[in-house]
Amino acid sequence: MPRLLATLLLVLSACAPAPAPSADEAAAPALAPDTSWVTRSALYEVFVRDFSPEGTLAGVTAGLDRIAATGADVIWLMPIYPIGVAERKGTLGSPYAARDYYAIDPAQGTPDDLRALVEAAHARGMKVILDWVPNHTAADARWVTEHPDFYVRDEAGRPSVPRNEQGQLTDWTDVVQLDYGNPALREAMIAAMTHWLREYGLDGFRVDVAGFVPDDFWREATPALRAAAARPILLLAEWGDLRMHQLGFDLTYAWGTYSRLKDVWQGAPASGFVGSELADLLEMPPGGMRLRFTTNHDETAWDDPPVAIFGGRAGARAAFVASALLPGRPLLYNGQEVESPQTLRLFERDPVAWNTPGGDAARAFYRRVIDLARTHPALLAGEMAAAETSAPADVIAYRRANLLVLVNPRPRPVAFTVTGFSPEGARDLLAGGTLTGTEIRLPPHGALVLEPAGTSGS
Repeated sequence: MPRLLATLLLVLSACAPAPAPSADEAAAPALAPDTSWVTRSALYEVFVRDFSPEGTLAGVTAGLDRIAATGADVIWLMPIYPIGVAERKGTLGSPYAARDYYAIDPAQGTPDDLRALVEAAHARGMKVILDWVPNHTAADARWVTEHPDFYVRDEAGRPSVPRNEQGQLTDWTDVVQLDYGNPALREAMIAAMTHWLREYGLDGFRVDVAGFVPDDFWREATPALRAAAARPILLLAEWGDLRMHQLGFDLTYAWGTYSRLKDVWQGAPASGFVGSELADLLEMPPGGMRLRFTTNHDETAWDDPPVAIFGGRAGARAAFVASALLPGRPLLYNGQEVESPQTLRLFERDPVAWNTPGGDAARAFYRRVIDLARTHPALLAGEMAAAETSAPADVIAYRRANLLVLVNPRPRPVAFTVTGFSPEGARDLLAGGTLTGTEIRLPPHGALVLEPAGTSGS
């Protein structure tokens, strides 16, 4: 790694408000006045259909203590709306094919069940955000008949399958695209989102394919939603472009991090991972953060679970450490904390195997990592710099203020030294204990989070 990167220090204050826009550009909405809970959060994504044996909202409420045991404090509910029947994919259809933006799928519960879930979560000091799908609806959604002018039409005059950014038709044949050229659609969309914030006391949204929706809609919608809630809310864009932060979103997806981790596990030089992360952070608008994950509903449905991708339990844990302790906020997904080997399909029902052998020990590990991400001052400050080791190709190494994060992506042990860091007496914040000597040794897929001797974190 170039020495310039090794000494690069980024001071990105996640708590700072967005700067005032220049006069010659459209005003970007500021973040909520107080987003302290957002900047200290850890998210847990729930696929209601698979989370409990019942596959219901009540089943999620019954499992809140299980989620709390991971250290996560924000529950992201995947879509809970009635699912379209026309052109349905698979047996049960995609939760992202919503028939009615104002309703709850009867198979998942009732409005009172959602209220009970939100109230129970709030009583535990947790927040609840809802997955929102603004780009398209089910092919047989209420709006198709009630508001036919809300839809983009194909050459035959029928509601069109969504197109991607290049204007090509997607394979999302179970949904039809909304037309944001219609001011009435824009007004209706903001009203529907506001309904969930006010009616159920929800704490924000994860927005599906947010970049497919025109930027000028988000310039209008994000401040309107924050004003409607009259309390700090979290807005997570399923999109990687950093412009989404300028449009009012708190979090964007760190797809690049996930892709780079997989590359390193396949043999790419570890040093390139850190350099790319630093470059991404240099471009981050003030107040913006990345969502850090090693799986989610898309990855597990179409890829493999972390225990398969990263070479078993130790590899999955090492990858999580490397990602979760970067600037941003960490994410866990349905069953990840017990290291379930399942592939959770999007169109079927696959209840999580909570009795996976070794699940309790795995959950305790993820809890330690998330607790660090949520409470340690060095990990909340937003600072990051590269760390130079004698094994740059085989060790992911970076600093977070006074902490040193070291991860071995290889299925073999690695011994190395770190420039400018003495391991003698350093405390391991993951497993406990202190180091001795001048050389650091990591077992296959090992990870360390080191605090220098004589310092104390949280």
